[in-house]
Amino acid sequence: MEQEPTPIIELLILTLFLGSITFLMAAVYQGYVLFINKNKILKSVIIIVLTRIITIISSFFIWSFWILPIDIMFLFVYLPGLLPELIFTPTILKIFGNDLWKKGK
Repeated sequence: MEQEPTPIIELLILTLFLGSITFLMAAVYQGYVLFINKNKILKSVIIIVLTRIITIISSFFIWSFWILPIDIMFLFVYLPGLLPELIFTPTILKIFGNDLWKKGK
């Protein structure tokens, strides 16, 4: 019996399903930082969507080359999606001129 190739769309949907909680938590954090820095709504949405696109593509490539002997899920956290979120979320916030931590007055 010959194995049928899996379409890229199905793999992308699986990546979105597995990482939905991880991506959602990072988007909420990023939205909070953008709200604190008083960015406009359209600019905030564009930054959040741009970051999610980059992290989803990165997590897909990390997952495709996953060779570690551990599972890709730790409770509800998608491990191949966690590393790009930890790298790209603060980087893109800094690129667009946002302070990650506001100093108290």
